[in-house]
Amino acid sequence: MVTVSTDLPEEILNGRKHHGLQGHMLSDRDLAVTDAFGLRNLGPHSGPPSGAEALPVPTTLIIDGSGKVLWVDHSENYQRRSGPEYVLAALETHLD
Repeated sequence: MVTVSTDLPEEILNGRKHHGLQGHMLSDRDLAVTDAFGLRNLGPHSGPPSGAEALPVPTTLIIDGSGKVLWVDHSENYQRRSGPEYVLAALETHLD
């Protein structure tokens, strides 16, 4: 599992420690990954106070080992994400 956000690496590290998170968490300040997947938020709340140029559309992707996208879940509201049970069901459906 990999998460990508516009947070600074220091913010990601502090959040990991504070919340006890595991997994790979990457900073995408220049939106290179966000733009590669066409996920730049162009809505009215697209500029975060943290100084990044824009926010990504909250999205969960399941990608196989060859890079093929198996499942996509976009959130229309940047403040809401799908529940973990929804994503877990997709993982069980698409991965061995």
